[in-house]
Amino acid sequence: MRTAIISDLHLGVASDEDVLRDAEVRRVLVEEIAGADRLVLLGDVVELRNLPVGPSLERSRPFFEELGEAVGDVEVTLVPGNHDARLAEPLLDALSIAGEPELGLEHHYAPSPGPLAMIDEWIGPARLQPAYPGVWIRDDVYATHGHYVDLHLTLPRAECVAAALMMRLLGRPPQRATPADYERVLRPLYGFAYGLAQVLPKERRRNGPFEHWWEVLAGEAKGLSWRARAGRAGFPTAIRSLNRLLRAGFDPDVSPAAIFRSGLVGGIEMATRLGIDDVHVITGHTHRGGPLPNEPEWALPRGGHLHNTGSWVFATAFHHPGRPPSPYWPGTVTWVEDDQPPRRVQLLLDRPHAELLELVNRSA
Repeated sequence: MRTAIISDLHLGVASDEDVLRDAEVRRVLVEEIAGADRLVLLGDVVELRNLPVGPSLERSRPFFEELGEAVGDVEVTLVPGNHDARLAEPLLDALSIAGEPELGLEHHYAPSPGPLAMIDEWIGPARLQPAYPGVWIRDDVYATHGHYVDLHLTLPRAECVAAALMMRLLGRPPQRATPADYERVLRPLYGFAYGLAQVLPKERRRNGPFEHWWEVLAGEAKGLSWRARAGRAGFPTAIRSLNRLLRAGFDPDVSPAAIFRSGLVGGIEMATRLGIDDVHVITGHTHRGGPLPNEPEWALPRGGHLHNTGSWVFATAFHHPGRPPSPYWPGTVTWVEDDQPPRRVQLLLDRPHAELLELVNRSA
């Protein structure tokens, strides 16, 4: 069975960085996956955290309709991530009502009335099968969005800081953890983020100020003002204070290399605690595809391997004019076929920076 996996589409995001809203980019993807026996949408498929659910779904509809036409009568497994965690709520509620002891590694459930039923209708001949928190592709290949890694990251981004606060209050997951141990920390945060999005103004929002300050703190920005220089100089002190308050281990180094190290170490720890470090583990979430051809394998302690399937988001903070495409370059598909290791295909490497920048600057 040939399984195609794509992650982090963020369809409908208010920043317009979801490149699959472009018809030509969609064509490239559907031509690649048209012969798949199964398709896995591995989390953060629809952006449900910065626009109300109605506008987000409507903006994503062309993708789902074209997807259904392309793949035909096959199973489309949708695994919710952190930005579309609302799509896992029907399962989590059903488990609670049924008195299930805890959330396991794989649960399948029916598309309930609401967003899932709408997506199921839009994909036409294809059959939507939600699964959470992950899905076994083969006996030796497990795929999950990877948002549980936020409990182990040293990157002081807002969501990780919020998770550290929750762990300060509720305790950390044990060394041998279950998905329920992670949900205990993260589910309240996702509920708050979704609820906030429902009352925010429906307007186009860019990430300019946040990206600018990330570049300042990472040392990538040039010609800094005195305020920016002062902010960068005081950042390590602020992080040390935050670590004392939360008993956390955040690192003031937010360079691309440090972000990569944190994600890789965190992903290995997540797989180890969940007891899946003896198989191929495919994630998304960090948008950093890999391992790249020139990198060593991302080995797990008991002989497994970690993989990241990348994203379909063009974020200008990670992509600079005139440079070769970075590991965050969008447009990736991971294939799982027969008994071979997962392989990743990059479909947009020939698209120049200016073309993708023009795409995200064009109003949806």
